[in-house]
Amino acid sequence: MTVCSTAFQTLGRAQARALGNSNLPIAVIPHPFGGRSREEVRKIAEQCVVDIAKLLAGEKP
Repeated sequence: MTVCSTAFQTLGRAQARALGNSNLPIAVIPHPFGGRSREEVRKIAEQCVVDIAKLLAGEKP
C-alpha cells in the first residue's frame, strides 16, 4: 500500500504497474497541502486513516 496526493495518483498507479504490482492499493489524499489550516489537515488525516483501514480490509475507500 502507498499514500499519494491527487496530483500524483496517476503517476503512483503507473509506477505500481511498472513495478509489476498493478493492484497496489493506494490511499489518495487531496492536493495541495500548503496553505491548509490545522483543522483541515486533521480532517484529511482522519479520512486517510479510514481509507487505509478500508484498503487493508480489501474494501474500496
